[in-house]
Amino acid sequence: MKRKFSFILFVICLSLALAQLTYAKEEPESSTIEVVGKARVMTMPNVATVTFAVETNSTKAQQAVRENAKQTSQLLNALKDMGGQKIKIKTSGFSLTPIYDKDNRFQPRGYRVTNTVIVETKEIDQVGIFIDEASKAGVSRIGSLTFSTDSEEKLRKEAAVLAVKQAKDVAADLAKAAGLTIKRIVKLSYTPRGPAPLFRMEAMAAAARTPVEVGEITLEETVQVIFETN
Repeated sequence: MKRKFSFILFVICLSLALAQLTYAKEEPESSTIEVVGKARVMTMPNVATVTFAVETNSTKAQQAVRENAKQTSQLLNALKDMGGQKIKIKTSGFSLTPIYDKDNRFQPRGYRVTNTVIVETKEIDQVGIFIDEASKAGVSRIGSLTFSTDSEEKLRKEAAVLAVKQAKDVAADLAKAAGLTIKRIVKLSYTPRGPAPLFRMEAMAAAARTPVEVGEITLEETVQVIFETN
């Protein structure tokens, strides 16, 4: 009796499994269209960031550090006198590096000290003057000059929304060409891009005011969208 009951239960389970398998085969698989949407917005920058490097060399490490501190102080004072409360100044790096001759890699012939100063300002029209005054104060070189906007996060969201709309338009055209219709979005992927500098400057101007021409910043965003069709 127990064996008979087990056999009947096995038959019922097998019948249910076969019925589910048959139903799954009969149910048509939904088709999808995957589209990459891109969009960009343009804006004028309102923030300039300049990186200055103060380098000093000496046969003794202590002397190189002392001389660097003196020149860095001159630079900071000159920038503060010009910008006042309109600029943000901070030091971002300090390094002491031994200098070796090609013939002797064990005994340094001197030391180089590098101090990096970052200046951020919304007075973009004054950037050229900042560069010239820094040159007079003894700065060795400009690490970089970049432009950005304090509305970047908002503008990137706008670009992302436009990218989704562009993806929907492309998907609708593709579906129509294939004799399909868009049913719904089944997956949307979006990763904000990092800020990209508009302008970089590696060399220091010598005499006259350094000309700095500022153009529009392009902020581009990309989304990946998968649409279900029928």
